[in-house]
Amino acid sequence: MVVDRSERSCLLCGARFTGRAFLCRSCADAYRHGPIPAEVRRRFYEAIDRVYPTWSNTYEEYNPPVGLLAFLATLPRTVRVLEIGAGGGFALRAMERMGFRRLVGLDLTATSLAEARRRVPGARLIAADAERLPLGDGSVDVVLSSDLLEHLPDVDGHLAEVARVLRPGGHYLIKTPNRRPAEAYYRLRGLYDYHFWHPSMCTPGELVRRLARQGFECTFVSPARLTQAQVRKIPVARLRPLAAQVPIGWLPHGLRPHLEVVATRR
Repeated sequence: MVVDRSERSCLLCGARFTGRAFLCRSCADAYRHGPIPAEVRRRFYEAIDRVYPTWSNTYEEYNPPVGLLAFLATLPRTVRVLEIGAGGGFALRAMERMGFRRLVGLDLTATSLAEARRRVPGARLIAADAERLPLGDGSVDVVLSSDLLEHLPDVDGHLAEVARVLRPGGHYLIKTPNRRPAEAYYRLRGLYDYHFWHPSMCTPGELVRRLARQGFECTFVSPARLTQAQVRKIPVARLRPLAAQVPIGWLPHGLRPHLEVVATRR
């Protein structure tokens, strides 16, 4: 989440301030420790959709889960796929174009689901929380989440729910920011409120351990190159064309801007 430095309104209380953050200092400090109520989270993401509609509904188009979609392309088209945090439906549309027909999309906000419904009218779409999935035990073959995990206050509860709805041998495909590079970038940019909207970022080791506790075995996958969004975040503009050509697979997991993981349920 990166926007230009300017005068803006806090997305929770409406107070005016100057900066790149989404919240004023007062609101950011109020939620620095302890759980964020579900209704407050919902209001925040509905405000994101309302105030930054172009960014919110196109982000996944220029920051797609490339490595995970490549893995999906190897699977039978008959599998049932659940995307959690479906947003504007870009990944659902990509999967539909690949030939998948048993698609379910879940998101927290009605605005995002309306966009997804416009792009993928054939998918089943559900408004629900990622930590309480309204699906039966062992009812899906694959779960996908792209830039979702970091937003969740209870990652372990979410992973337990994913393990519940996945059949044994099913896959959870995860794309999420790598905690240490992301924290360094947010501090550099003056995004003092990142703890509110990214409370649960993980290092590669932290992510593997959390998944193992829920009975998953992990394999890291890599896109061939940085996405457009990742290239734009490089602070020195003249280095961006060079960075766009660097094969991500050459980088150690700890230095990659995002982690893409195929987690298989034992």
